Amino acid sequence: MQLHEFHARSLESSVNLADEAARRMERLLLDGGQEGLVRPITDTLSAEVREKFLAQVRELRRMLVQLVGLFSLTEHPVDLRQVLAAEVSALWVIFEDSRPARMRGYGQEFSPEAKTALEDLVDRLAKHTFAMGATLH
Repeated sequence: MQLHEFHARSLESSVNLADEAARRMERLLLDGGQEGLVRPITDTLSAEVREKFLAQVRELRRMLVQLVGLFSLTEHPVDLRQVLAAEVSALWVIFEDSRPARMRGYGQEFSPEAKTALEDLVDRLAKHTFAMGATLH
């Protein structure tokens, strides 16, 4: 079944997001958790729940494959360079939003020491991500 180009593009975007989520869930279920600096994911699932949910995730992925086939959605390969550049750009925004001047409205001021330390670290992080982006060009 053929969709109008605009509908296909929208559906392709939705399928891509769902596919990425399903792949993340499958990796978490198979790896049993995820290391994280401030928010590690700990595994509290029983073996029974893990197996049932993994089967559901895999069924979701099979259903997505059916959807892609039914509506003749096509692959649109993305260059790794573009994906990495987008990730670096998102990191830069995250770091810029972490500056003390952008964290107003919480009813508390930064101590002068914390403000200076955070600003210095954010400068270094932003410069580093800029260098990472330059490496890709």
